[in-house]
Amino acid sequence: MQIGRSLYNQRGDVLLTSGTELDEAFIGSIRQRGYRFIYVMDGIADDVAPHGLISQRLRSATLRNLDAVFKAMVEATRPQRDQAAEEGAHVLTEILPVASGMAGVVERQIKRLEADAEQLLAEVFDAQIFEGVAALKSHDNYTFEHSVDVAFYGVMLGRKLALDGEYLKDLALGCLIHDIGKMYVDDQVLSKPGKLTQAEFKQVMRHTVLGFQVARQMPISSPRPAHVALQHHEHQSGRGYPNGLTGTNRLFRTPRERFNPSRIILLAELAAVADVCSALSSDRLQRAALPAADVLKQLRGLAGEHLNREAVEAFGSMVEVFPVGVHVRFGGGKYRGSYGVVVSCTPGASNRPVIRLLFDANGLPLPDGMEVDLRKLLDDADLTAVPEAGVSVEEYARRLTLAQSA
Repeated sequence: MQIGRSLYNQRGDVLLTSGTELDEAFIGSIRQRGYRFIYVMDGIADDVAPHGLISQRLRSATLRNLDAVFKAMVEATRPQRDQAAEEGAHVLTEILPVASGMAGVVERQIKRLEADAEQLLAEVFDAQIFEGVAALKSHDNYTFEHSVDVAFYGVMLGRKLALDGEYLKDLALGCLIHDIGKMYVDDQVLSKPGKLTQAEFKQVMRHTVLGFQVARQMPISSPRPAHVALQHHEHQSGRGYPNGLTGTNRLFRTPRERFNPSRIILLAELAAVADVCSALSSDRLQRAALPAADVLKQLRGLAGEHLNREAVEAFGSMVEVFPVGVHVRFGGGKYRGSYGVVVSCTPGASNRPVIRLLFDANGLPLPDGMEVDLRKLLDDADLTAVPEAGVSVEEYARRLTLAQSA
């Protein structure tokens, strides 16, 4: 097997380049690092590469700088770290990095992260729709990968809602550092595959206040990113944490609502939608990533009680249900039973992509180059994504054909 897409670590360094031939040593090393899936070339539509959320160059730079910010803040707060994890966030109220001689390091890293946020904004403004919510993830670099994806989702949503540039930048920075408080939470608790005990969940809940106390002392001119870290687990119903704030399930708010201390700020509500989306579309120890259609279904199920309903609807209007590179099966229409791969999508037609046909309803290969633009079909194609992770579309078609003929 040859790798179909370069593999990166949490710092953005390339572990294995696209085209590398896998052997047992490589496979063992990949598994040891916690990766559950990789893209491989199977000889079927290898030229159709699944799109990432952002460019690999920007992802690498942002991961590296985010890692450096976390490390700088760990060093700056080292004397209080164990105490904070044990006693709570109040011990972090006066940890100014200046006192530890880390002011210059922290300031440099924050400037680099701000530059990443600016570049992320530029890439988002070039994007018309999401290229899907299926990106390679792994549990050992989850916090960093997750933060970058949350920033992308959040900024896309903010742009949809016509937020101005300063708000978008604050939203990007807030999403990038929203989980910085997790550096005070026991790694064994964060990576626990099963259900957390009540005591363990209380540890995890602390990361919002801990993150706020750290973020508010970073050399960031706006207070909004720190409040994103504080409030991204608040619920519309008031049943979230840490402060039981409430929402109105609306995007517009009056000046009185905007300055009401019992209400969740808008940027935190947008970050919450992005946070849940990234979590659902990521491979986790306890479950595999959900396909885009299921992610949207669950987001809409959480709207109203947990997530801002209008924000979820705005988000859902942008997400590509069948992104480039996804294998699909036709459930109806002229090509009923056939299989293909999505090769392009069109803004405003999220369920009508262009598909390269690969196999007919009997599992037999079709001639190369046969493409169907669903926008030009009058019938209902009733597409479904091929559901089996780790199984090629060829094998999936063969299995289904055998099952139908049995």
